[in-house]
Amino acid sequence: MARILYDRINEIKNKHLSPQSVTGDKIASDAIEEKHIKDGVVTRRKIADGVVGTNELVDGSVTTAKIASKAVTTDKLQSASVTNEKIADGAITSGKIVAGAITTEKIANGAITREKVADQSVRSEDLVDGAVTSAKLASNSVTAAKIAANAVGSSEIAASAVNTSELTNGAVTTEKIANGAVTQEKLAAGIAAGERHIIGTTQGEQSLEGLYLPGQSFPIPYTAVDLSQWIPAGAKWAIVQLGMFTESMSPNVVAEMRVRRDEIQREAICISNGSTGKTVWNAGLVPLTSGRTVEYQLTMTGSITVTIFITIVGYVM
Repeated sequence: MARILYDRINEIKNKHLSPQSVTGDKIASDAIEEKHIKDGVVTRRKIADGVVGTNELVDGSVTTAKIASKAVTTDKLQSASVTNEKIADGAITSGKIVAGAITTEKIANGAITREKVADQSVRSEDLVDGAVTSAKLASNSVTAAKIAANAVGSSEIAASAVNTSELTNGAVTTEKIANGAVTQEKLAAGIAAGERHIIGTTQGEQSLEGLYLPGQSFPIPYTAVDLSQWIPAGAKWAIVQLGMFTESMSPNVVAEMRVRRDEIQREAICISNGSTGKTVWNAGLVPLTSGRTVEYQLTMTGSITVTIFITIVGYVM
């Protein structure tokens, strides 16, 4: 019966309603259902603001063109949803990088060039051992303060590099002078013009020993020795040879015998940790006083007994 009634109503509508006769107030609330709406007739103007929600949107229907500029805020992004493909080249500026976020693994090999290293940022602990080669050192950059004590040996000194200014006063002792190296031109005024007289052998003879003191076990301060019986008046220099013979000594003992040449330089011989019976020699020119004397000294540390000699080899007028 209901179906007959429904069809009858539609028949009346179709036959008795004139075009444009059904206005909005003639339509009851919720009377228009989906079946009454023709496909494609609901335009943007027919949709009220704010009525299209999530349920009304088909999955995947919101394309890039549908999203307004700057509409996607941080809150709209799911965690870890921005992948490498979503980031434009050059989009990550310094302000976007958290302090300390760039770890060693993030830096490509060879990516840190000289321009990327700040001034004064490379410390000693950042340098690999042996990394500072000669080519890396600027000219004159290695100052005396940079050289470790005793680091410069004979192999580090260039030929002819040591001049007079590099030698300290008194540094050239008899041991440093090669035999035959002192020529007439090297002798000071007053010596060069004098005549050299040799009166004994290099090992000395008893008759030419100016000093012979056995059994010495205590220091001796500077003491004058008279050489006038061997050296004539007017002589300016004595050619002497120092000798020291160990009679007994304890370990770690040092004994030195010196002859005064001037206030700074002294001729000296030394025995340290030597064995009993050891003899050392040293020869050189010693200035004479007007009384034809020279001064000698004996110093020692620890227990030692020595015999000391001063042998007259010759003189210079």
